[in-house]
Amino acid sequence: MRCFIAIEFDENTRNTLASIQNELKNQGVQGNYTRIENLHLTLKFLGEIDMPTYLDICNLMKKVSRNHELFVLELGKLGKFDKGNKKIVWTGLLGNKHLMSLFRDIESGLEDIIPIKKESRYIPHITLIREAVLNSNDISGIEKHHKLGYSFKAPGISLMESTRVNGRLTYVRRAYENFIA
Repeated sequence: MRCFIAIEFDENTRNTLASIQNELKNQGVQGNYTRIENLHLTLKFLGEIDMPTYLDICNLMKKVSRNHELFVLELGKLGKFDKGNKKIVWTGLLGNKHLMSLFRDIESGLEDIIPIKKESRYIPHITLIREAVLNSNDISGIEKHHKLGYSFKAPGISLMESTRVNGRLTYVRRAYENFIA
């Protein structure tokens, strides 16, 4: 299965992100919008994993989650990545030491399980649109509508499978671990 470790969002957070997407649509930004049920924060993309690896990752998630408390994340500015001719529009998250510590613990634990590419720099972001077609080269006009200051809780981590259901990209939770309270 093709998997990644993520932080999933509650309904209010998904709705807030969907309202940002709607504002982007109203500004004329076209592209492949992330479906509301697929919105998440990727901590680490794993690629294809087999069952023994899946079990090892579940154990790692248990271990890591016991060393982290629930924490709060806050939406940051909109941004874009250029991937060839295609653009990805995302919303960032404000700097968060808890998130960065969690990322480092996951990446460190994975070293003993699967060959991973160490991130030179982790840029926490939530993908809103893939293959975005922007009217101009920047998104500064869109930023005035952005929900800066919106905060939400990160209660745990999920192991997600990326699959297609009836031809649609779907993320299915395969494991979940709460942080300590």
